[in-house]
Amino acid sequence: MSREKTVNFFFEPKGIALIGASKNPLKGGQSILKNLMAGFKGKIYPVNPGHDEVNGLKSYPSILEVPDPVDFAIIFIPAEATVKAAKECAERGIPGVMVQSAGFAEVGGRGEVLQEELRAIGRKNGMRIWGPNCMGLVDPVKNHVFSFVSPAIWDEELVPGRVSFIVQSGMLSAGFLMDIMSHGTMGISKACSIGNKVDVDECDLVGLYLESMKNGKRFLDLCQRSRKPIVVLKGGKSEKGARAALSHTGSIAGDRAIISGALAQAGVVEAGDFMELMDLCRTLAQYPETSSSCGGRIAVWISMVS
Repeated sequence: MSREKTVNFFFEPKGIALIGASKNPLKGGQSILKNLMAGFKGKIYPVNPGHDEVNGLKSYPSILEVPDPVDFAIIFIPAEATVKAAKECAERGIPGVMVQSAGFAEVGGRGEVLQEELRAIGRKNGMRIWGPNCMGLVDPVKNHVFSFVSPAIWDEELVPGRVSFIVQSGMLSAGFLMDIMSHGTMGISKACSIGNKVDVDECDLVGLYLESMKNGKRFLDLCQRSRKPIVVLKGGKSEKGARAALSHTGSIAGDRAIISGALAQAGVVEAGDFMELMDLCRTLAQYPETSSSCGGRIAVWISMVS
């Protein structure tokens, strides 16, 4: 099975386990569960040894006791406990985990060690890992919100569209969604917050906000072969931005000029800011089969009527 195909279960699961489900309305484990129950039609398995049930659903003391079908597990517990939970997911035979917990490479020190342990568990067991330090997935087309974003997101209409976002910064992904929904500027297909990219990255998953490129050569090759237009908003361009990227997701931003040149050669459209990213994506969504090899054959006609 190819690398690209091994992430499908994140987008089309039959069952999801939530490790860290909580009854506390102030905790992310409750927000994630509410969001799952609001839109996901498959099986939902809360995992919390302190509860027999959460929100009317049976709660399991361990991921090892969760029945089938379960395609992936969302982990939202303290970073120190995440490694043990990931090991148990691998033992259970779960193909992937989405770690939304923070406290990894973005904080340095012990967090970097924990992140490398997560990476090793995934590689050893062939288990895909999304995150850590991310806000997960929002899919208006399927009505899925696999995220600890506030359940108030359901108060606004989730408008399906043809543009997908891959966002490294969790807070910025939330900002994208709330701005798009509150202003009604465009519909979206998917918004993927991928965080520290210990495994699943931009090469697996079309507009992107990236603070770094984990595998630049592979990413650019995929961009060149893509049948869909790709727009990138690259963070960490300034010295302050680079420091912010390091603190957000533990990312080294890289040389701005080199990255911009490489993106241009791969046919990627680079946005200068958030609003331009929105405008470019909204425009290109009208022409989804536009190839990067079109060679700039675009005419702009401005009609001014006095």
